[in-house]
Amino acid sequence: MEKYIQITRHLYEEPHQLNLVILASNGMSSGGLEFYSNTTGLKSIGEALINFPEHSTAKYLYELGSERNEDNFGYYFRFRVCTIRAGKSHAIQLRLNNNAHFANQRRGEYFELPELSDFYIEIDLDQIKFLGQLLVDFSKLKKQRLFWCPDKAFLDNNLKFKDRRVGDTLEAALLSLPE
Repeated sequence: MEKYIQITRHLYEEPHQLNLVILASNGMSSGGLEFYSNTTGLKSIGEALINFPEHSTAKYLYELGSERNEDNFGYYFRFRVCTIRAGKSHAIQLRLNNNAHFANQRRGEYFELPELSDFYIEIDLDQIKFLGQLLVDFSKLKKQRLFWCPDKAFLDNNLKFKDRRVGDTLEAALLSLPE
């Protein structure tokens, strides 16, 4: 397994709301999450990465949703970039939580499995900036997939759908991972 981040865009209420699926791995751990954002959110993450770091102990944090049961969110997405090893290296932290445990408790149902991933991807500064530029370009809504790994990165429209029914977005994203 290699390090990668893939974000796919699925038809929804564009351009106001984007239905996105992120799949990511640091080579040892991996995770995925379906979430909703907008072009402004994607662009702001990208611009922050392009300008990272502002100083030697810089951190960047982008969060959507909440993990607190009382906040009643369907998911929690954390994208954090930080400097590690006394400023000599950098990492992206991804925390992806589908909050199914809370949703099932509220409804008294136990049919959806809770999924939580929290891991870091070590990345060099040039790759952070390059990923930032990819996110800015992806926010223009001309491509359906952003794929980044240390050896290759691209934007394209090659999503593999089994069909167009609602609910197949995670499956479509998994099928679309490059070989």
